Amino acid sequence: MNRRKPLSKNGFDFEIFHHVDDLPNDWASAAPKENGFLHQHYLSALEASPPSGMRFSYLIFYKNDTPIGVAYCQITPFSVGESVQSVDAKDKYPCLVRAFGRIVRNLVAGKNRNLLVCGNLLLTGEHGFYFSKDTDKITAFDILEEALILTQAVLESKNINIDGIFIKDIAEEHRAPVKVLVDRKFREFTFHPNMVLKMRENWHSFDDYMNDISSKYKVRARKAFKSLEGIQKIELSDNQIFSQQGRLFELYRSVVDNQDFNMVALNENYMPNLKRKLGDKFRVFGYFLEEKLIGYFTTIKNHHELEAHFLGFEPELNRDFHIYHNMLFDILKMGIDYGVKKIVYARTAMEIKSTLGAEAQQMLCYIRASNRLTNKVLPPIVEYLKPSTDWVARNPFKDS
Repeated sequence: MNRRKPLSKNGFDFEIFHHVDDLPNDWASAAPKENGFLHQHYLSALEASPPSGMRFSYLIFYKNDTPIGVAYCQITPFSVGESVQSVDAKDKYPCLVRAFGRIVRNLVAGKNRNLLVCGNLLLTGEHGFYFSKDTDKITAFDILEEALILTQAVLESKNINIDGIFIKDIAEEHRAPVKVLVDRKFREFTFHPNMVLKMRENWHSFDDYMNDISSKYKVRARKAFKSLEGIQKIELSDNQIFSQQGRLFELYRSVVDNQDFNMVALNENYMPNLKRKLGDKFRVFGYFLEEKLIGYFTTIKNHHELEAHFLGFEPELNRDFHIYHNMLFDILKMGIDYGVKKIVYARTAMEIKSTLGAEAQQMLCYIRASNRLTNKVLPPIVEYLKPSTDWVARNPFKDS
């Protein structure tokens, strides 16, 4: 039986749950209506098919017995050795820095670190917590931090050792109130920005979008479309998603295995479970060459946003057919058809996403190690693990 735990601010307490099926109605009451990633349909799909070793905690916050907020936590094992594919990928750094990076990696590569993550490692954006609009922002971050410490203690009482707390993806607009975390020895850092394309009101068709971009980018777009000749594009049915499950996972691995840094790897059952739980809000589109699936992308409709989710393709064929570039355009076409306000293209490949008009939105992350000495040396470690930021933002629009 769960019991609420008091917080130091007068009138506030919270309750911890470890399974989505145990959540009371108070979760739905306090969670944001406009963010499907904090709704139980999505959370149950992820809990049913988690990345290896991942566990979950769900926090409901109360003020004077009224539910006023929620926080979603992932407890995940983290090994630097498995997450960083190559220490030599950072050749932009001086030799001394690269040498330090190798030392750091050698020190911690063989050790699994359990992180208590407030947020979702499978998404980009502020999907880890929500508080009612009449809750002061400083108060919200204050009670969130205290609740995470108490949650860590509960997990450790269950023999789940926690090496650090990681609060993922806080919007830049919250930098001032989130200073309470820095005051409590959290280390602030950023990774790649979230690439977001804001939709224009005059885009009623893809032709409207094409009319708004300059001739230079029209030529590039048409070249990409032409390169895809001979490839069949179809939306996968429910049965095809289930029957092609192994191939979808294989293509996903062909992409993620070439990335320099990756904290989690998908469960092979994740996408079929998303389809079961989300229905038409989750869609999978495949690219076929001679009836063989050579690439695909997935999207999730999240109220007024379209989330570009996981994808996969054969790298060799991508060079010939510009599969990835066409995927970005196809997601844009979907966004126009849906009438969404924005498309969340997420992290990675920032420059090519900017050629479609996506803009970088910096997301703040905060981490604090349980060990004080480790926490003191975190800044250079985090700096070394950061992906390269060598890219140039493009602007395809004529009127900008």
